[in-house]
Amino acid sequence: MKMFRVHFALWVVLLIVGYLIGFVPQYQKNRELQAQFQDPQKTIVALQAQAQLGELRDIASLMLLEMTRQNYGLARDYSEQYYSKLKNEVDSVQDPELKKSLGELVTTRDSLASSLAAANPSALSAAQIVVSKTFEVARKP
Repeated sequence: MKMFRVHFALWVVLLIVGYLIGFVPQYQKNRELQAQFQDPQKTIVALQAQAQLGELRDIASLMLLEMTRQNYGLARDYSEQYYSKLKNEVDSVQDPELKKSLGELVTTRDSLASSLAAANPSALSAAQIVVSKTFEVARKP
């Protein structure tokens, strides 16, 4: 009978520990989600920023696509769209780290524009770097 009590107590303890192991992380995750929804405006602003960075990334990808097709006229148009949108992003963003990263991308404008104006195939390598950096910046939370 004593062995039964020991086994029963062990099973109860293991059951409680197993419950807590599953409950505590879910409870913490629930608390974090509730904290995020306390300020919906902050969430909306963050999602809008992500959407704008996504649009920037898409335009950069289209620019690169047109360059690989050697359609430098459309690539130049996408380049102009990209840099005007990038300039607007730099002016509107509040995060200093993101602002710095976007500012570094703005500095690539002149070299890429001159290569595109001359329809130089070397513009493709410069555009690949720009697109790669744009993807890196857009990935950051």
